[in-house]
Amino acid sequence: METAMLVEPQKQRKRFISELLEEEGLRVESFDTAEEAVGQVEKIAPYVLIMDVQTTSRSGLEILERLKDSHVPVLLLTARHAIALRHDLYAVGDVVSNPLANDELKARIRGLLRRERGRPGMRRGRQVASHPVASHVLPELHDPSSGRLDAKRIAEYLGVALSAFAKFSKMSVPGLHKSPASVSLQEVLIPIARSVTILSQLLGSKEQVRAWMNSPHPDLGGRTPISVVLEGKSRAVRDMLEAALAGQPS
Repeated sequence: METAMLVEPQKQRKRFISELLEEEGLRVESFDTAEEAVGQVEKIAPYVLIMDVQTTSRSGLEILERLKDSHVPVLLLTARHAIALRHDLYAVGDVVSNPLANDELKARIRGLLRRERGRPGMRRGRQVASHPVASHVLPELHDPSSGRLDAKRIAEYLGVALSAFAKFSKMSVPGLHKSPASVSLQEVLIPIARSVTILSQLLGSKEQVRAWMNSPHPDLGGRTPISVVLEGKSRAVRDMLEAALAGQPS
């Protein structure tokens, strides 16, 4: 039986997540803190790891650094996106705001598991990828030298001008062209990249992804997803797609 590794200090949330993972056929090794979990990644070799990032302790950062090299599928929960940006957590795995409602958390976890189980030719527990980001978003959306998401690559994939990202990214067009993979851009790019990745998995081609993004959607008030994204509301599109990936109605 595959093992899920869980780092969660809150007892009720720990119980909820553990029961959900067990329902999905996984054995759960849970820890209250990163200090308890550090050093166990190699020993346990988890199929997935879910971690509540509350502090930037030495042990917590150490386990995150190990995860960058291990390619373990990861879901990181954090209430402070500044921490996620400062320590490049988007290169480790999916990063979501905490606290989450139970239904949303369930959808995100099931989406992660469904994505990993549907990945052909990949060995459970330890994945082989060209870069950690590749296991969470399409490889062609990130800059191979830095591992960060690249605004220029994402814009090209969606068939929009890079300048369309300037308003919601709060960067000038020259700035976007000069540094399309800058650290300050990562927080706004990750939900767009996740949406593109999910659509690619569900639809299969860049052309179909573009067609879906440019078609009115009833759950968005009849608006096209791309127009919502370019207004800086990409999380609404991502959350709708995460729910669809998890098998829930959008």
